[in-house]
Amino acid sequence: MRLFSDHKISVISEYVRHALQFTDDIVNNFPDRLTGSDSCNRAGEAIAEEFSRHCDSNSVKLESFTFHPAACVKIVRPFVILYVIAIVFIFLKMPVVSLFCLLLSVALFSSQIVFYKKIFDPFFPKALGYNVLGTVEPDYDVQQQIILCGHHDAAYVFHYMALSPRLYPFVIFGGILPFLLGIGLSIVCIIIGNPPWWIASVMAASFVLVLPLWWFTTGTVSPGAGDNMIAVALANEVTRILSDRKKSGDNLLRHTRIVCLSVDAEESGLRGSMAYVSSHAQELSSTKSYVLCYDTLYKADKLIFFNNDMNLTTDLSDSMANELTNIARGLGYGARVARMPWGGGSTDAAAFARGGIEATCMLAFDLDVGRLPKDLVYHTLKDTANAIEPAMVEQALNVTIDYILKKDKEIS
Repeated sequence: MRLFSDHKISVISEYVRHALQFTDDIVNNFPDRLTGSDSCNRAGEAIAEEFSRHCDSNSVKLESFTFHPAACVKIVRPFVILYVIAIVFIFLKMPVVSLFCLLLSVALFSSQIVFYKKIFDPFFPKALGYNVLGTVEPDYDVQQQIILCGHHDAAYVFHYMALSPRLYPFVIFGGILPFLLGIGLSIVCIIIGNPPWWIASVMAASFVLVLPLWWFTTGTVSPGAGDNMIAVALANEVTRILSDRKKSGDNLLRHTRIVCLSVDAEESGLRGSMAYVSSHAQELSSTKSYVLCYDTLYKADKLIFFNNDMNLTTDLSDSMANELTNIARGLGYGARVARMPWGGGSTDAAAFARGGIEATCMLAFDLDVGRLPKDLVYHTLKDTANAIEPAMVEQALNVTIDYILKKDKEIS
Protein backbone atom coordinates (compact mmCIF):
# COMPACT_ATOMS: atom_id res chain seq x y z
CA MET A 1 0.00 0.00 0.00
CA ARG A 2 1.37 3.39 -0.96
CA LEU A 3 1.58 6.07 1.70
CA PHE A 4 -0.49 8.59 -0.22
CA SER A 5 -3.29 6.22 -1.14
CA ASP A 6 -5.50 7.48 1.71
CA HIS A 7 -4.79 11.15 1.04
CA LYS A 8 -6.03 13.67 -1.45
CA ILE A 9 -3.72 15.37 -3.92
CA SER A 10 -3.99 18.56 -1.84
CA VAL A 11 -2.03 16.84 0.91
CA ILE A 12 0.76 16.03 -1.54
CA SER A 13 0.65 19.62 -2.78
CA GLU A 14 1.09 20.85 0.79
CA TYR A 15 4.21 18.76 1.26
CA VAL A 16 5.60 20.00 -2.05
CA ARG A 17 4.82 23.59 -1.14
CA HIS A 18 6.45 23.21 2.27
CA ALA A 19 9.61 21.70 0.80
CA LEU A 20 9.97 24.54 -1.69
CA GLN A 21 9.19 27.14 0.98
CA PHE A 22 11.81 25.69 3.34
CA THR A 23 14.33 25.77 0.50
CA ASP A 24 13.44 29.38 -0.28
CA ASP A 25 13.66 30.41 3.37
CA ILE A 26 17.19 29.06 3.82
CA VAL A 27 18.37 30.44 0.49
CA ASN A 28 16.98 33.93 1.23
CA ASN A 29 17.81 34.13 4.94
CA PHE A 30 21.29 32.63 4.69
CA PRO A 31 22.86 33.77 1.41
CA ASP A 32 26.51 33.02 0.61
CA ARG A 33 26.41 29.66 2.40
CA LEU A 34 30.03 28.95 1.62
CA THR A 35 31.12 26.08 3.82
CA GLY A 36 32.92 27.27 6.94
CA SER A 37 31.27 30.69 6.79
CA ASP A 38 29.06 32.21 9.46
CA SER A 39 26.12 32.14 7.04
CA CYS A 40 26.52 28.41 6.44
CA ASN A 41 26.85 27.69 10.14
CA ARG A 42 23.71 29.70 10.95
CA ALA A 43 21.88 27.86 8.17
CA GLY A 44 22.84 24.61 9.88
CA GLU A 45 21.30 25.86 13.12
CA ALA A 46 18.08 26.80 11.30
CA ILE A 47 17.97 23.36 9.66
CA ALA A 48 18.43 21.74 13.07
CA GLU A 49 15.48 23.76 14.36
CA GLU A 50 13.33 22.57 11.45
CA PHE A 51 14.42 18.95 11.91
CA SER A 52 13.47 19.13 15.59
CA ARG A 53 9.84 19.75 14.60
CA HIS A 54 9.60 16.38 12.88
CA CYS A 55 12.31 14.07 14.20
CA ASP A 56 11.91 12.17 17.45
CA SER A 57 12.35 14.16 20.64
CA ASN A 58 16.00 14.90 21.56
CA SER A 59 17.32 13.09 18.48
CA VAL A 60 18.46 16.18 16.54
CA LYS A 61 22.17 16.92 16.75
CA LEU A 62 24.68 19.40 15.33
CA GLU A 63 27.98 17.56 14.90
CA SER A 64 31.09 19.65 14.27
CA PHE A 65 34.15 18.59 12.31
CA THR A 66 37.40 20.23 11.23
CA PHE A 67 38.32 20.52 7.57
CA HIS A 68 40.17 22.70 5.04
CA PRO A 69 37.59 24.41 2.80
CA ALA A 70 39.99 25.78 0.18
CA ALA A 71 41.67 22.43 -0.45
CA CYS A 72 39.34 21.44 -3.27
CA VAL A 73 38.08 24.00 -5.80
CA LYS A 74 40.48 26.78 -4.86
CA ILE A 75 43.55 24.78 -5.84
CA VAL A 76 42.84 25.47 -9.53
CA ARG A 77 44.84 28.71 -9.63
CA PRO A 78 47.98 27.01 -8.28
CA PHE A 79 47.72 24.71 -11.34
CA VAL A 80 48.01 27.72 -13.60
CA ILE A 81 50.95 29.13 -11.65
CA LEU A 82 52.79 25.81 -11.75
CA TYR A 83 52.29 25.62 -15.52
CA VAL A 84 53.84 29.08 -15.95
CA ILE A 85 56.81 28.00 -13.83
CA ALA A 86 57.16 24.87 -15.95
CA ILE A 87 57.29 26.99 -19.14
CA VAL A 88 60.00 29.22 -17.65
CA PHE A 89 62.21 26.26 -16.78
CA ILE A 90 61.73 24.68 -20.20
CA PHE A 91 63.04 27.90 -21.77
CA LEU A 92 65.93 27.82 -19.26
CA LYS A 93 66.68 24.27 -20.49
CA MET A 94 65.95 22.80 -17.07
CA PRO A 95 63.34 20.19 -18.06
CA VAL A 96 63.68 18.20 -14.81
CA VAL A 97 62.32 21.17 -12.82
CA SER A 98 59.61 21.67 -15.44
CA LEU A 99 58.61 18.02 -15.21
CA PHE A 100 58.47 18.24 -11.41
CA CYS A 101 56.08 21.23 -11.57
CA LEU A 102 53.79 19.48 -14.02
CA LEU A 103 53.76 16.22 -12.07
CA LEU A 104 52.98 18.18 -8.90
CA SER A 105 50.06 19.79 -10.73
CA VAL A 106 48.72 16.39 -11.79
CA ALA A 107 49.16 15.06 -8.25
CA LEU A 108 47.21 18.02 -6.82
CA PHE A 109 44.46 17.65 -9.38
CA SER A 110 44.16 13.89 -8.99
CA SER A 111 44.24 13.94 -5.21
CA GLN A 112 41.88 16.81 -4.52
CA ILE A 113 39.48 16.94 -7.49
CA VAL A 114 39.41 13.43 -9.01
CA PHE A 115 39.73 11.14 -5.96
CA TYR A 116 38.74 13.64 -3.20
CA LYS A 117 41.66 12.66 -1.00
CA LYS A 118 43.05 14.75 1.86
CA ILE A 119 46.75 14.51 0.98
CA PHE A 120 47.23 18.25 0.47
CA ASP A 121 44.58 19.47 2.92
CA PRO A 122 47.06 20.42 5.68
CA PHE A 123 48.54 23.11 3.41
CA PHE A 124 45.28 25.09 3.61
CA PRO A 125 43.59 26.94 6.51
CA LYS A 126 41.27 25.06 8.85
CA ALA A 127 37.58 25.72 9.46
CA LEU A 128 34.68 24.17 11.36
CA GLY A 129 31.77 22.56 9.58
CA TYR A 130 28.51 21.24 11.04
CA ASN A 131 26.46 18.20 10.06
CA VAL A 132 22.82 18.14 11.17
CA LEU A 133 20.92 14.93 11.86
CA GLY A 134 17.79 13.59 13.50
CA THR A 135 15.95 10.28 13.55
CA VAL A 136 12.50 8.72 13.48
CA GLU A 137 12.43 5.37 15.24
CA PRO A 138 10.22 2.40 14.28
CA ASP A 139 7.62 0.79 16.52
CA TYR A 140 9.72 -2.31 17.12
CA ASP A 141 13.40 -3.22 17.25
CA VAL A 142 15.69 -1.56 14.71
CA GLN A 143 16.86 -4.06 12.10
CA GLN A 144 17.95 -1.54 9.48
CA GLN A 145 18.18 2.17 8.85
CA ILE A 146 17.70 4.35 5.80
CA ILE A 147 19.70 7.57 5.74
CA LEU A 148 18.24 10.42 3.69
CA CYS A 149 21.06 12.81 2.92
CA GLY A 150 21.42 16.25 1.36
CA HIS A 151 23.99 19.01 1.83
CA HIS A 152 23.27 22.58 2.87
CA ASP A 153 26.50 24.34 1.84
CA ALA A 154 26.50 26.22 -1.45
CA ALA A 155 29.14 26.38 -4.17
CA TYR A 156 31.07 29.19 -5.75
CA VAL A 157 29.58 30.33 -9.04
CA PHE A 158 31.47 28.59 -11.84
CA HIS A 159 32.41 31.31 -14.31
CA TYR A 160 32.06 29.22 -17.46
CA MET A 161 28.94 27.44 -16.25
CA ALA A 162 27.31 30.85 -15.81
CA LEU A 163 28.65 32.06 -19.17
CA SER A 164 27.57 28.97 -21.11
CA PRO A 165 27.03 25.40 -19.85
CA ARG A 166 27.92 24.16 -23.33
CA LEU A 167 31.31 25.93 -23.09
CA TYR A 168 32.15 24.52 -19.66
CA PRO A 169 33.42 21.01 -20.62
CA PHE A 170 35.61 22.39 -23.41
CA VAL A 171 37.31 24.82 -21.04
CA ILE A 172 37.92 22.13 -18.43
CA PHE A 173 39.19 19.38 -20.71
CA GLY A 174 41.09 21.87 -22.87
CA GLY A 175 42.83 23.21 -19.77
CA ILE A 176 43.96 19.74 -18.69
CA LEU A 177 45.49 18.67 -21.99
CA PRO A 178 48.51 21.08 -21.93
CA PHE A 179 49.64 19.56 -18.61
CA LEU A 180 49.69 16.08 -20.11
CA LEU A 181 51.38 17.37 -23.25
CA GLY A 182 53.90 19.27 -21.13
CA ILE A 183 54.81 16.15 -19.18
CA GLY A 184 55.50 14.30 -22.41
CA LEU A 185 57.56 17.14 -23.88
CA SER A 186 59.55 17.56 -20.63
CA ILE A 187 60.45 13.87 -20.70
CA VAL A 188 61.53 14.21 -24.34
CA CYS A 189 63.76 17.16 -23.37
CA ILE A 190 65.36 15.14 -20.58
CA ILE A 191 66.04 12.20 -22.91
CA ILE A 192 67.53 14.09 -25.85
CA GLY A 193 69.57 16.48 -23.68
CA ASN A 194 69.59 19.42 -26.10
CA PRO A 195 65.93 19.97 -27.01
CA PRO A 196 64.91 21.96 -30.11
CA TRP A 197 63.48 25.43 -29.61
CA TRP A 198 60.01 24.49 -30.77
CA ILE A 199 59.29 22.31 -27.71
CA ALA A 200 59.36 25.29 -25.36
CA SER A 201 57.34 27.28 -27.90
CA VAL A 202 54.63 24.60 -28.06
CA MET A 203 54.32 24.58 -24.27
CA ALA A 204 54.16 28.36 -24.19
CA ALA A 205 51.52 28.44 -26.92
CA SER A 206 49.46 25.84 -25.03
CA PHE A 207 49.17 28.29 -22.16
CA VAL A 208 46.25 29.87 -24.03
CA LEU A 209 44.24 26.75 -23.06
CA VAL A 210 45.44 26.80 -19.45
CA LEU A 211 44.82 30.49 -18.74
CA PRO A 212 40.99 30.26 -18.67
CA LEU A 213 41.29 27.98 -15.63
CA TRP A 214 42.39 31.04 -13.65
CA TRP A 215 38.75 32.18 -13.77
CA PHE A 216 37.29 28.71 -13.17
CA THR A 217 35.43 29.97 -10.09
CA THR A 218 34.31 33.45 -9.20
CA GLY A 219 34.29 34.96 -5.72
CA THR A 220 30.49 34.86 -5.76
CA VAL A 221 28.50 32.12 -4.02
CA SER A 222 25.54 30.48 -5.73
CA PRO A 223 22.13 30.57 -3.98
CA GLY A 224 22.31 26.78 -4.06
CA ALA A 225 18.60 25.93 -4.17
CA GLY A 226 18.68 22.96 -6.57
CA ASP A 227 22.25 22.24 -5.56
CA ASN A 228 21.45 21.49 -2.90
CA MET A 229 18.98 22.93 -0.36
CA ILE A 230 16.02 21.21 -1.99
CA ALA A 231 17.77 17.94 -1.13
CA VAL A 232 17.76 18.82 2.56
CA ALA A 233 14.13 19.91 2.24
CA LEU A 234 13.20 16.57 0.64
CA ALA A 235 14.87 14.59 3.43
CA ASN A 236 13.06 16.79 5.94
CA GLU A 237 9.72 16.40 4.18
CA VAL A 238 9.90 12.62 4.01
CA THR A 239 10.73 12.65 7.71
CA ARG A 240 7.79 14.96 8.34
CA ILE A 241 5.39 12.66 6.50
CA LEU A 242 6.51 9.62 8.49
CA SER A 243 6.60 11.57 11.74
CA ASP A 244 3.06 12.87 11.24
CA ARG A 245 1.80 9.32 10.83
CA LYS A 246 3.75 8.22 13.90
CA LYS A 247 2.33 11.08 15.99
CA SER A 248 -1.18 10.15 14.89
CA GLY A 249 -0.65 6.66 16.30
CA ASP A 250 -0.15 4.96 12.93
CA ASN A 251 3.60 4.50 12.66
CA LEU A 252 4.36 3.12 9.19
CA LEU A 253 7.82 2.00 10.29
CA ARG A 254 8.08 -1.42 11.90
CA HIS A 255 11.81 -2.19 11.98
CA THR A 256 13.38 0.66 9.98
CA ARG A 257 14.98 3.74 11.50
CA ILE A 258 14.99 6.89 9.36
CA VAL A 259 17.99 9.20 9.65
CA CYS A 260 17.41 12.70 8.31
CA LEU A 261 20.86 14.07 7.51
CA SER A 262 22.10 17.40 6.20
CA VAL A 263 25.86 17.46 5.71
CA ASP A 264 28.18 20.39 5.31
CA ALA A 265 31.25 20.83 3.06
CA GLU A 266 30.08 18.71 0.15
CA GLU A 267 31.35 21.41 -2.17
CA SER A 268 34.76 21.13 -0.49
CA GLY A 269 35.43 17.54 -1.40
CA LEU A 270 32.67 15.69 0.53
CA ARG A 271 34.36 16.51 3.83
CA GLY A 272 31.07 16.60 5.78
CA SER A 273 29.86 13.18 4.66
CA MET A 274 33.35 11.78 5.20
CA ALA A 275 33.24 13.12 8.76
CA TYR A 276 29.82 11.54 9.31
CA VAL A 277 30.98 8.14 8.05
CA SER A 278 34.03 8.32 10.30
CA SER A 279 32.20 9.41 13.47
CA HIS A 280 29.33 6.93 12.96
CA ALA A 281 31.45 4.00 11.79
CA GLN A 282 30.36 1.66 14.58
CA GLU A 283 26.66 2.37 14.06
CA LEU A 284 26.95 2.01 10.29
CA SER A 285 28.72 -1.34 10.63
CA SER A 286 26.43 -2.77 13.31
CA THR A 287 23.12 -1.74 11.71
CA LYS A 288 22.29 -2.57 8.10
CA SER A 289 22.24 0.83 6.43
CA TYR A 290 21.00 2.18 3.11
CA VAL A 291 21.91 5.72 2.11
CA LEU A 292 19.79 7.71 -0.34
CA CYS A 293 21.51 10.96 -1.18
CA TYR A 294 19.89 13.76 -3.15
CA ASP A 295 21.78 16.20 -5.36
CA THR A 296 21.20 18.56 -8.28
CA LEU A 297 17.43 18.32 -8.42
CA TYR A 298 15.46 20.39 -10.94
CA LYS A 299 13.43 18.55 -13.58
CA ALA A 300 10.46 16.20 -13.35
CA ASP A 301 10.73 12.90 -15.26
CA LYS A 302 14.50 13.31 -15.40
CA LEU A 303 15.22 11.19 -12.33
CA ILE A 304 18.66 9.59 -12.24
CA PHE A 305 19.99 7.05 -9.75
CA PHE A 306 23.75 6.59 -9.68
CA ASN A 307 25.41 3.19 -9.49
CA ASN A 308 28.84 4.79 -9.87
CA ASP A 309 30.27 8.06 -8.59
CA MET A 310 33.37 10.19 -8.04
CA ASN A 311 34.52 10.59 -11.64
CA LEU A 312 33.90 6.91 -12.45
CA THR A 313 36.19 5.75 -9.61
CA THR A 314 33.68 4.59 -6.97
CA ASP A 315 30.93 2.01 -7.37
CA LEU A 316 27.64 2.75 -5.62
CA SER A 317 24.87 0.26 -4.90
CA ASP A 318 23.62 -1.10 -8.21
CA SER A 319 20.74 -2.86 -6.47
CA MET A 320 19.56 0.36 -4.78
CA ALA A 321 19.82 2.33 -8.02
CA ASN A 322 17.82 -0.26 -9.95
CA GLU A 323 15.26 -0.74 -7.18
CA LEU A 324 14.58 3.00 -6.97
CA THR A 325 14.45 3.31 -10.75
CA ASN A 326 11.90 0.51 -10.95
CA ILE A 327 9.78 2.19 -8.26
CA ALA A 328 9.91 5.49 -10.15
CA ARG A 329 8.98 3.87 -13.46
CA GLY A 330 6.20 1.94 -11.75
CA LEU A 331 4.76 5.28 -10.65
CA GLY A 332 4.91 6.50 -14.24
CA TYR A 333 7.95 8.75 -13.89
CA GLY A 334 10.87 9.07 -16.26
CA ALA A 335 13.89 7.52 -14.52
CA ARG A 336 17.13 5.71 -15.31
CA VAL A 337 20.29 4.30 -13.78
CA ALA A 338 23.48 6.17 -14.70
CA ARG A 339 27.13 6.63 -13.83
CA MET A 340 28.79 9.85 -12.77
CA PRO A 341 30.66 10.91 -15.91
CA TRP A 342 34.36 11.69 -15.70
CA GLY A 343 34.67 15.38 -14.99
CA GLY A 344 31.28 15.49 -13.27
CA GLY A 345 32.81 15.40 -9.80
CA SER A 346 31.11 13.47 -7.03
CA THR A 347 28.18 13.33 -4.62
CA ASP A 348 28.06 12.48 -0.93
CA ALA A 349 26.99 8.93 -1.83
CA ALA A 350 30.61 8.19 -2.73
CA ALA A 351 31.78 8.96 0.82
CA PHE A 352 29.36 6.34 2.18
CA ALA A 353 30.24 3.82 -0.53
CA ARG A 354 33.95 4.18 0.26
CA GLY A 355 33.00 3.34 3.85
CA GLY A 356 31.41 0.08 2.71
CA ILE A 357 27.81 1.34 3.03
CA GLU A 358 25.15 0.72 0.39
CA ALA A 359 24.39 4.09 -1.18
CA THR A 360 23.04 5.77 -4.26
CA CYS A 361 22.22 9.32 -5.27
CA MET A 362 19.03 10.68 -6.80
CA LEU A 363 19.46 13.50 -9.30
CA ALA A 364 16.94 15.20 -11.58
CA PHE A 365 18.24 16.95 -14.69
CA ASP A 366 19.64 16.19 -18.14
CA LEU A 367 23.02 14.66 -17.37
CA ASP A 368 25.39 14.86 -20.30
CA VAL A 369 28.71 16.55 -19.54
CA GLY A 370 29.50 16.79 -23.24
CA ARG A 371 26.24 18.58 -24.00
CA LEU A 372 24.86 20.31 -20.93
CA PRO A 373 21.46 21.99 -21.39
CA LYS A 374 21.54 25.72 -22.09
CA ASP A 375 19.13 26.44 -19.24
CA LEU A 376 21.19 24.61 -16.60
CA VAL A 377 21.41 26.85 -13.52
CA TYR A 378 23.71 24.59 -11.49
CA HIS A 379 26.54 26.60 -9.85
CA THR A 380 25.17 29.91 -11.12
CA LEU A 381 23.29 32.84 -9.60
CA LYS A 382 20.11 31.47 -11.19
CA ASP A 383 20.05 28.47 -8.87
CA THR A 384 16.97 29.61 -6.93
CA ALA A 385 13.79 27.78 -5.94
CA ASN A 386 12.13 29.10 -9.11
CA ALA A 387 14.34 26.74 -11.13
CA ILE A 388 12.95 23.68 -9.33
CA GLU A 389 9.87 22.06 -10.85
CA PRO A 390 7.21 21.26 -8.19
CA ALA A 391 6.39 18.04 -10.06
CA MET A 392 9.97 16.88 -9.48
CA VAL A 393 9.56 17.43 -5.74
CA GLU A 394 6.35 15.38 -5.77
CA GLN A 395 8.03 12.60 -7.71
CA ALA A 396 11.05 12.51 -5.38
CA LEU A 397 8.78 12.32 -2.31
CA ASN A 398 6.64 9.53 -3.75
CA VAL A 399 9.64 7.45 -4.84
CA THR A 400 11.39 7.84 -1.51
CA ILE A 401 8.33 6.97 0.56
CA ASP A 402 7.57 3.91 -1.56
CA TYR A 403 11.18 2.77 -1.27
CA ILE A 404 11.17 3.13 2.54
CA LEU A 405 7.89 1.22 2.92
CA LYS A 406 9.11 -1.50 0.54
CA LYS A 407 12.34 -2.00 2.48
CA ASP A 408 10.50 -2.05 5.81
CA LYS A 409 7.95 -4.56 4.51
CA GLU A 410 10.75 -6.89 3.39
CA ILE A 411 11.86 -7.41 7.00
CA SER A 412 8.48 -7.12 8.77
